[in-house]
Amino acid sequence: MAFATQLANEAQPEKYRESYEALKDYCESQGAAGYEHPFLWETLADFTEDDRAAIPLYLKALDKASWPDAHAYRASIRFALAERYRRTGEPERAREYAIAADDDARQIDDRQLRRRIGAFLRERE
Repeated sequence: MAFATQLANEAQPEKYRESYEALKDYCESQGAAGYEHPFLWETLADFTEDDRAAIPLYLKALDKASWPDAHAYRASIRFALAERYRRTGEPERAREYAIAADDDARQIDDRQLRRRIGAFLRERE
């Protein structure tokens, strides 16, 4: 969480890159130690500026969110994937992930996320 706060508040590009690399190193070291929580990879993806580079990180996070009650993680990750795919010019994949995110979001009590997903699905390219 400290890395995310630092990245969210960083205005200098060089400091941002340093903080991003520190977060990336942390995620990789946690993975090497056998602790690969989806939150880590989703957070790294969230702060990845390049959409195409973020997608594999979100997919890794999604893979780690495999337990039955991980609906909140999957909804968030899938919605982020939908947004990234839309920005990369892949509207079909974006819609596919948005629908899957909506399905997961129906299993949790997060009305704000459901509204955001619904608005996304109603938008046209």
